[in-house]
Amino acid sequence: MQENSRCVTIGESPNLNRRFAMTLIPRDWLPSCSMKRVICHWTAGGYKATSIDRAHYHILIEDDGNLVRGTHHIADNVSTADGVYAAHTAKCNTGSIGVAVCCMGGAQAAPFQPGPYPMTQKQWETMAKVVAELCQFYRIPVTPQTVLGHGEVETYLGIPQHGKWDPMVLPWAPEMSKTQVGNHLRALVQRAMMGEEPAEQPSPATLFIGGKTFPLVMLNESAYVAIRSLADALGWSIHSATGEQVRLNAGGKMLTLASTLVGGKGHVACRDLAGALDLPIEWDAQTRQITIG
Repeated sequence: MQENSRCVTIGESPNLNRRFAMTLIPRDWLPSCSMKRVICHWTAGGYKATSIDRAHYHILIEDDGNLVRGTHHIADNVSTADGVYAAHTAKCNTGSIGVAVCCMGGAQAAPFQPGPYPMTQKQWETMAKVVAELCQFYRIPVTPQTVLGHGEVETYLGIPQHGKWDPMVLPWAPEMSKTQVGNHLRALVQRAMMGEEPAEQPSPATLFIGGKTFPLVMLNESAYVAIRSLADALGWSIHSATGEQVRLNAGGKMLTLASTLVGGKGHVACRDLAGALDLPIEWDAQTRQITIG
């Protein structure tokens, strides 16, 4: 890479927030050049960055929030005429910084299933902070045309993306529309640039059964519980389990339930569980708790 021939010096912007601390991205990852936008992605893989991931994105965020630098420098995307650049967005790589969270391998859009590597809130919030630092350094305004998800490129830039939908579904809030998710991301970026912490997230939903409480995962407006944790705590025995079905003995009653993998663990729908146990199920919206029995 011949950085000097491709870059221009960035002058200080009157909109810079002098109180904003650049704490996440190492300074030597940020060449002084002119960039137009930041496009956010997920890798559609596991929680760790692979060599293929690194070849396509400038900055990657693993499940623990660790940042991984891509193979190509940000300055490689000032111009893509030489073919040496991070190819993260079809026909929209020139002037575009590609940031990706490492997750969502095996996910499907409709009906939504997050797969065994769902994007985490930590990854989402870290991505917003990374984008904030990029916008601050490269003087990129936070608008739908300049800070956006891959799944928004066709809508806001008019460039076809062949059905790409990343990272426009939040596994912990799948009921949010693509527009709401994009606006939420930009709001997080703006708050980070102002030095504000992310707004408090709603308390997680829980299941109360057999005198014990368990965390829930919300998918397609349905609540799911990790069956292994449930069985261990309640003294149930699992006879067999696959990514699609689980058979267990629940206090002498044999149950066969549909199972969904979330984070590599089998989960069952609370409604299915209550039905199989022939027990009533109630939802308390104020406490965000489901009670079975």
